[in-house]
Amino acid sequence: MKKKISLGSILIVLLLFFLQVTGVLPNTEKKQSQADVPHNTTTTTKHVAIEAVDLDNPPRLEKITVLRIRNVDGDTFAFYVHDKEYKLRLLMVDTPESVKPNLAVQPFGKEASAFTKDKLANGDISIVFDKGEIKDSYGRYLAYVYVKDEMLQTALLKAGLGIVRYVNAGGDSYVNELLAAQKSAQSMQLGVWQEKNYVVKKSNGYYQYNER
Repeated sequence: MKKKISLGSILIVLLLFFLQVTGVLPNTEKKQSQADVPHNTTTTTKHVAIEAVDLDNPPRLEKITVLRIRNVDGDTFAFYVHDKEYKLRLLMVDTPESVKPNLAVQPFGKEASAFTKDKLANGDISIVFDKGEIKDSYGRYLAYVYVKDEMLQTALLKAGLGIVRYVNAGGDSYVNELLAAQKSAQSMQLGVWQEKNYVVKKSNGYYQYNER
């Protein structure tokens, strides 16, 4: 025996549907939670000021804002905290020498230095420490340098003004990205890749400059 559907029931259903559509009643569909949203687990977008950082144990893979920084050449810098100077070198990227004592300026050394200087002039500079050693054997800090959201290492490699070098465990989180940038410049014969026998491959698969 079929049940009769009253006019009142129909009106109630229509009313509930109308209230849900107009937003008076919440939608019962499951919304994507924050945990479901993909996010970058390598480098956070949070910025902390360099003055607030313990440089003996800095945060890793987190952007640290640096207000006072200058380049010495393409891959070497000096930054300042409370008027104290600290030396810094780019992780995993080696640009041709332009100011090294007892060594003539290498091809594209001046260009690499000028490229870095121009990038820093844009401001909004931050550095990022990797998971490994924070200093090299010369006491220089090792870090990625960002100009806004662009990594300087990647920019130099894409322009053919540097090579991937000095890759060590713990300090190689972005090695694949850097190798891809290097390969792009190499394929187009940009910068250092124009010079015959200038960049030579080592037995470990990475490159070095053939000092002249």
